[in-house]
Amino acid sequence: MCLTVILCCWKIGDIKNWKKYYPTILYLVLNNLLYCFFVGKKHFLWRLEPDFLLNFTFSILVQTFIILPCIAILFLSYLPKTRKKVILYLIITGSILAGIETIMFIAEKITYHNGWNYWWSVAFNFLWVIMLRFHYLKPISAWIVSFLFTAFFIIYFHVPLP
Repeated sequence: MCLTVILCCWKIGDIKNWKKYYPTILYLVLNNLLYCFFVGKKHFLWRLEPDFLLNFTFSILVQTFIILPCIAILFLSYLPKTRKKVILYLIITGSILAGIETIMFIAEKITYHNGWNYWWSVAFNFLWVIMLRFHYLKPISAWIVSFLFTAFFIIYFHVPLP
């Protein structure tokens, strides 16, 4: 999957304008690292299961510093302007991510824990693309909303803080 995402990003993403997307890429990277920090190794909600080539830590690093930035570039490269097209684009993108989630779930490359399940992940994929666009357009507001969502998830899923 990683090579496919990199290839798609390189061939059809707006890679030459990566600096335009850099703040939103950092937003994704930081959020993923914060998730790992808060859940540690003890209270995962979801967990990427390493394959025969990668251990858990390396899997997280590849996801954080390669896959997520490539997905952000791909997503932001084609972000439409009109409301109707934006809504359709968010639905399509969320559905693609949910499809990837489904494949990973069936292949047992992602597991769910502590009350989180496949349906929470599907919903989270749609929230993720909405927040990605929101951050791209209004970064400060997106950080505030992200903090509120994080607080909700921590409370709802009883995530013990470090």
